[in-house]
Amino acid sequence: MKKTVSVLALIVLLVGPAFAESGQQCSNRTNTGKYVTVCDGFLTPAPGAPLVPAKLLGVAIVDRYGNITGDGTVSIGGMIVQQTVQGTETVNPDCSGSITYQTWINGQPGPPLSFTFIISQGGDFANGLSTDSGSVFSCTLTRTKDGTKTHE
Repeated sequence: MKKTVSVLALIVLLVGPAFAESGQQCSNRTNTGKYVTVCDGFLTPAPGAPLVPAKLLGVAIVDRYGNITGDGTVSIGGMIVQQTVQGTETVNPDCSGSITYQTWINGQPGPPLSFTFIISQGGDFANGLSTDSGSVFSCTLTRTKDGTKTHE
């Protein structure tokens, strides 16, 4: 545990100044647009069940107020489901942020999903990590060419 905390502290020390030096300031408008979403890791298919491999491929739309809607195909331990998500992000000036999504799986209400994330390259990319207990799941969002910045 101590080693993990030390590694995390080192990452924060190395990455933190990069945002400050670049002068990048973020807000909900930084990542407005359409994104391809790819997630990878391990999830539990039910409370108390063991972790199984999981992968998601989807699309997310972010408006200028930080509202995000998305849908995609998820493989959870080889079982394929359709997932829809909706939430409102909180974006900090240092380009970090968080969101909790409401979810629907195959049209039925699912459990909420919470992520912490970092926005980079002027909003063209975001990397997120699930903060939910019982998950080891990370996502990369890449803005599409037709999802160009719309700073209204």
